[in-house]
Amino acid sequence: CVQFGDPEVLELATSSLPFVTIDHVFNNRSSVLSNNADGVQLLVQHFAALGHQKIAFIHGEGHTSVTEQRLAGFFKACTDRGLAVPDAYIRASTYHDPAGAARETESLLALPEAERPTAILFPDDFSSIGGIQAIERAGLRIPADISVAGYDGNVLSTVMSPALTTYRQNTEELGRAAAELLIRTVENPRATLPEQRIIRGALYEGGTS
Repeated sequence: CVQFGDPEVLELATSSLPFVTIDHVFNNRSSVLSNNADGVQLLVQHFAALGHQKIAFIHGEGHTSVTEQRLAGFFKACTDRGLAVPDAYIRASTYHDPAGAARETESLLALPEAERPTAILFPDDFSSIGGIQAIERAGLRIPADISVAGYDGNVLSTVMSPALTTYRQNTEELGRAAAELLIRTVENPRATLPEQRIIRGALYEGGTS
């Protein structure tokens, strides 16, 4: 969760120290990436298969490569299925921020009923808590009136009631791959070329969609 634009991080990235990033790419540095575009596309496909045509996306910070990839995946999936995406359906929040997700959800629910989305994607599982609370305060039922999905697939999504529909990142493999690349760089710095590895996750269908 480091801020990759922080001056101290940039200094580290341009130093001679062994260096591997997760979900961010620096030039001439190895990185391990979750397939963020694919994850959001799977969630959109899931909603579309259930008949949803009005899908909103509350995303995290817009200056990160993770968010850019997820937005690209969202628009591609909607375009492929002929789904219109009004500007009002794209809401900016921050990651791991239930209060921010709640505010943006309230804005979506304030749209005229005929224009209100029937499904909402949240930045992450933790943020979805705020959105779900906002939906319940509005007197709407999940998933009867509106469907929701998170992103990450941490343990929180399974203990919620109902269980949260989400995209489960393969965090174990992300960590393993990052460690392998880092060890290789430490042990054989002159023989190791920068490498990018993309790790796929999987859709988890809970009871919120």
